[in-house]
Amino acid sequence: MGGLRVIIVGSGLAGLTAARILRENHHVTVYERGGATIATGGQGIIIAPNGAKILESIGYDRERAGAVPIYGIRIYDANGNVKEDFAMDLKPRFGADCLAQKRSDFRDELMRLATAPSATLGIQSEPAKMVFNAAVTGLDPEEGVVTLSDGSTATADVVVVADGVHSRLRNVVVGSDDYAARKTGLTCYRIAVSVEDAEKALGDLPLPHWWEPSTCQNRSSLLYGPDGSARMVTAYPLRNQTYFNLSCILRTQESTKSTTESWNVDGDRSKMMEEFGDFGEQLRRILSAATEVKVWELQDLEALPTWTRGRAMLIGDAAHAMTPMQGQGANMSIEDAESLRLLGPGTRREEVQKILELAESVRRPRTAQVLAETRKSHSTVGVAERATRNLEFNCGYNGIHEALKAHQGGLDV
Repeated sequence: MGGLRVIIVGSGLAGLTAARILRENHHVTVYERGGATIATGGQGIIIAPNGAKILESIGYDRERAGAVPIYGIRIYDANGNVKEDFAMDLKPRFGADCLAQKRSDFRDELMRLATAPSATLGIQSEPAKMVFNAAVTGLDPEEGVVTLSDGSTATADVVVVADGVHSRLRNVVVGSDDYAARKTGLTCYRIAVSVEDAEKALGDLPLPHWWEPSTCQNRSSLLYGPDGSARMVTAYPLRNQTYFNLSCILRTQESTKSTTESWNVDGDRSKMMEEFGDFGEQLRRILSAATEVKVWELQDLEALPTWTRGRAMLIGDAAHAMTPMQGQGANMSIEDAESLRLLGPGTRREEVQKILELAESVRRPRTAQVLAETRKSHSTVGVAERATRNLEFNCGYNGIHEALKAHQGGLDV
């Protein structure tokens, strides 16, 4: 098969989605500095219709991922009493459901799409080649040469930089050392609890209204603290409703190097319990059942002046890290990866730079707007209202080709 040589730096969701997109027409190698199970914690992730549409177009199997459709947002007080309900059956309006799944299940499905034999995906191509424990430490974006930690080099026609919020290569592409993730003042404890463990912990108490399937009604629920502070818990079902994700968010009490540099650091369950000890008894018991607690200082990145240089392009958190307060960070990464469809069959090496710049002309302004709206949610007050108000802009995106048409016509995309 002909096609370009493509190097992707990073095997997170942006990198793996890009690998699946690009493997159809090109030769793809993914370099990952960690092992095959890097950062695959069992906590949850929600993919909105704008991301789900793209995934479904490349063979994503929601059943394999145990994805649960989310049909709305519901607000509760700290004791689990319903305060507001926003029903949102999004598929008729936007062409796909909002899907909640465990991060580990989601990454497994993306890995399948990137590396499965072509015949099983119904495409004519070769699988992406995965190279683990291979950190990319240097980049010549003009020539498409990456340097690995062992001193060896590899050359490609395209280099997709998807190495995350603490990207080692971002400043090479941007041409400045001024851009790095910054703290937002919010910390998030993340857990996933099985139905079995929750029921054991609850003892004589029933599953809470926001968990029990007949009353949950596939909602993503927000439980607000009793004192009007920024503390809240986001809860939604995972893995065919056999698990629940709980993200416990509060103002940062203590900043540490580890929680700043990674979103996958082990957290202190007793400290989490103390911080949310004035919430209702059902929630407290469920939190106590967590077998794994991750803690993460929420960070974001100022909008960059460029994502491209030569034959290299930033995508995902390397390009536009944002907090989960609007639920769009992962979706922006999927959209970025899909924009690489512009590197179609027959693309020549000398055309790469112009094509990457064309993709950036759509992607960078759109993510800057999503970032701005996400930052408005950092107060944690009015999160649901902002999410519903921005639905059309966020979820109405239909891929790079339609976005280019709108962009050239002077419309926001």
